[in-house]
Amino acid sequence: MPRASSEDKRSHVTRMVHVRLDPELHRRLRVVVAAEDTSVQEWVARVIEKAVGEKWSNISN
Repeated sequence: MPRASSEDKRSHVTRMVHVRLDPELHRRLRVVVAAEDTSVQEWVARVIEKAVGEKWSNISN
């Protein structure tokens, strides 16, 4: 069986980001996430993807 190149392996790796939040902000985040029936992980990833996408179009030109 052919082995995946190191580049192929890296394309499927995710990175972990730790964020410290004020307790009240964290509580409100949990409420928002519950209301949207999703997880904190999924919600934060979606918000970051949107924000970076918007900024990326401005800086990559």
